[in-house]
Amino acid sequence: MAEIKLRGVSKSWGDFIGVDNIDLDIRDKEFMVFLGPSGCGKTTTMRMIAGLEDPTGGDISIDGESMTDVDARDRDVAMVFQSYALYPNMSIYENIRFPLKMRGIPAGDHDRLVRQAADMVELGQYLDRKPRALSGGQRQRAALARAIVRQPQVFLMDEPLSNLDAKLRLTMRAQLKHIQRQLETTTVYVTHDQIEAMTLADRIAVMNKGKIQQLGTPDEVYNNPNHLFVAGFIGSPPMNLIPGALENGDFVGPDTRVKGAGQGSRANVVLGVRPEDMEIVPTQDGHLISKLYSLEPTGDVTLVTAWAGEQLVVAKGSRVFRQEVDTPIAFKFAPGRVFLFDGESGNRI
Repeated sequence: MAEIKLRGVSKSWGDFIGVDNIDLDIRDKEFMVFLGPSGCGKTTTMRMIAGLEDPTGGDISIDGESMTDVDARDRDVAMVFQSYALYPNMSIYENIRFPLKMRGIPAGDHDRLVRQAADMVELGQYLDRKPRALSGGQRQRAALARAIVRQPQVFLMDEPLSNLDAKLRLTMRAQLKHIQRQLETTTVYVTHDQIEAMTLADRIAVMNKGKIQQLGTPDEVYNNPNHLFVAGFIGSPPMNLIPGALENGDFVGPDTRVKGAGQGSRANVVLGVRPEDMEIVPTQDGHLISKLYSLEPTGDVTLVTAWAGEQLVVAKGSRVFRQEVDTPIAFKFAPGRVFLFDGESGNRI
């Protein structure tokens, strides 16, 4: 069992607060993803779990044991980095074997464990090669095998796929998820890529400015964002955010009116609607009536961009939808899929 608990964990450097009083329970065998932009505190939080950074406040425990006075080498965690961190003068076999030698595992077990880990990442036929003879994807799999061979309580992965091209990232995502399910090892994964987060995670901790803005399953953070930041960060394209106001329950914004969107009247309200929840309709039926700015056929859908006042909004239309630029277009928002946020605090209304 390897449950990780963070209680009031903070990290600061002088007046700069990198991580701000985080409470989090990471369940045994869970694939937890820390997601957020650069500087949000996700990597620092992971490094504190690893013991590579000391918290300035709070406590971290693994399997019920406080890690406050436990050195990084004694925490039984294995890390996979963005850079492969392989020893260039060693074969892949020796790279994978190295942690076993460092931890004093009996030499008679090494060959079996190395080959078992290499087979899990489909590198069995490359064990005699040096890292320079492997592709980027193969090197990252070798780094993963080196972590697997230790059979740790916890895997910590810091943007391990960011150096790979798009096709390799897709393949490695599938392999990572399969291997984690196979090993049933608690995993903490750091990324700024929301597609990685959505496809890999059991739960996502969306981080911003040192805090966890929202914690939930991929479906929860996508379908029920609790804050403007989450709404605008999750999704590709992200949620459209239209500033306006509530007038007797109706949302009124640039080129936009949605009857019964909320309750009462209030200024400085932001309406959020996802591109797939916008239907192209005749002008008289539209919630948003504007002019077409651009079309982007992607194969499975057509991204339809139009103006909402001085900002652009994007809808997902049929893959065969075509229309001339600068001609009138209208969108109807799906019932129950319109979100309202406070424009000042960013919180969901």
